[in-house]
Amino acid sequence: MSDIAVQQWRAVPDRVAELLPQAILAGIRYSKFAAETGDLLDSVATWQPDSGAIIIYRESLPAGAQEKAGEFFVRSRADFSGVDIDREIGIKSAGIPYVSQGFDFAQRALGGPTPLTNALVSGLALGGLGYGAGTVAENLFPDKYLERGKLRKTLGLAGAGVGLGLGGANAYANSRRLYPRQGLLGFLKGFATRNDAKIAQFMGAPGSSGATLFEPSLSVPNFNAITWQDVGRQNPLSTPPMYAAAATGLMSGISAAQRSPIIRPIDVISGIASAGVGLATANLAGRALSAMAGLTPAGQEKLQQMGMWGGMMHAIVPSIFGRR
Repeated sequence: MSDIAVQQWRAVPDRVAELLPQAILAGIRYSKFAAETGDLLDSVATWQPDSGAIIIYRESLPAGAQEKAGEFFVRSRADFSGVDIDREIGIKSAGIPYVSQGFDFAQRALGGPTPLTNALVSGLALGGLGYGAGTVAENLFPDKYLERGKLRKTLGLAGAGVGLGLGGANAYANSRRLYPRQGLLGFLKGFATRNDAKIAQFMGAPGSSGATLFEPSLSVPNFNAITWQDVGRQNPLSTPPMYAAAATGLMSGISAAQRSPIIRPIDVISGIASAGVGLATANLAGRALSAMAGLTPAGQEKLQQMGMWGGMMHAIVPSIFGRR
């Protein structure tokens, strides 16, 4: 890879650190706008860093919304093909009209987002969809092909089973991660564990065995410098430029969000999780990156000499960004 290409990758962390505070402000502006004009749950919103504009993708804005939008927004667009991925950054994804609102309301009514509420709401929703689909199919085909009432019940039960299965899988994942040696009791606890619970609740609190997670001990500039030193080394397991850009960009973004070059391991875990990565992956990847960043310079250099720094990057970065 040419030196020019490497320099382009190397510019990523600085660009992330520059854009993140602006993106947070853009998200706040959009949230305020949405609260004043309606939730806009069925829309997609993007932000153009160069112009500062927020573009709302939907058929039309509510009455009076364009006036409230002011200088920060451009006209809404109905055609998603107009998204300029080179200039626009997504700050909100769309929900399914009525379905997402109903799902959120039902979860709140049942005590919040837990595997149990997910199972109940998903089971009811998918069961209803299956029953409805079966009813439509029975009315479309003659009696000699479908027995009246049977298909709708079958699809309804199947949909409910899928919904309950999703909740069960979520509960099992919680039990393995949080209550690994409690068997059936851990599985039941997993059903009641809130999906939006703070990560710190499961990582240990100050004064416990997890106290080091809360100590500001990771120098982001040092981690970034060491990572880029590993790029281009004469070793098959050296860090590829795109992996270095991803890891250092992530750490720079977390540093910018914390407004400090020295961050805590819990900040790394929380930052990865807030990017949409599962809690289990965020925990493992965050701890691994924190362990690398927390080593002494001599320890970091030793890992590089052994080829383990790049090897760990090969294992960590794809898990965070969904590549296998």
